[in-house]
Amino acid sequence: MPGYNRAELSAELTVVPSWEGKQSPRAQTEAARRAASDSGLAHESGPGSTILTGGRSEVLEAVRKVIEASLDAGAHIVQIKVEAEGDARRFERS
Repeated sequence: MPGYNRAELSAELTVVPSWEGKQSPRAQTEAARRAASDSGLAHESGPGSTILTGGRSEVLEAVRKVIEASLDAGAHIVQIKVEAEGDARRFERS
């Protein structure tokens, strides 16, 4: 990815639905997907996984909302992988 297109932070969230949750497993993952989509930062990454990209504070706030939506729907596990991007080397000053 070119340096000028890099987001400050990205977070990949994967909801592991529970069969014993308040809502169905599908509803648990849909709740997470809806919260992620509402943030305007979401990109699909695979079944049950969503990637949020953007500025640090906006991504962290969106992550919190996705986790809350998942847990409120009855999911017991939300896996998160967070990556911070540094400035691209080609833009460094000598």
